[in-house]
Amino acid sequence: MKIYTSYFGNARKLNEAGVMIICVAIGRPRFIQAPQMLNVCPTRYMISGACSHEEYLKMYDDILAKQDAGKVLEQIQALGNGKDVALCCYEKPGDFCHRHILAKWLTEKTGIEIAEFGVVEKKGPKYEQASLF
Repeated sequence: MKIYTSYFGNARKLNEAGVMIICVAIGRPRFIQAPQMLNVCPTRYMISGACSHEEYLKMYDDILAKQDAGKVLEQIQALGNGKDVALCCYEKPGDFCHRHILAKWLTEKTGIEIAEFGVVEKKGPKYEQASLF
């Protein structure tokens, strides 16, 4: 089983790839029939825009501090039922989002690599134009 992150707008591509959506948002679109992991969702206050970026980060760190990464991983595996899964919410890949924090936390705690679905990271040397003079 591979674990990805993604967003609900990518549902068709995820479905075509055989990747099961697991909702990590406090709410989900009506067209998404997916299990939800409320234990790792931000609170309504956090997504209301009433708190600063720094406060949001602290509050989400507090949510994760109450979780056991091994149990969260077991929960993902149980919900996925052997399929590849994508931890999904609303924000597009380049936008700030708690799912990226969640993925980083899970990777740090369990060693399992979690990538954004469909995003290819460029690896290798960075080329620069040499000076001609």
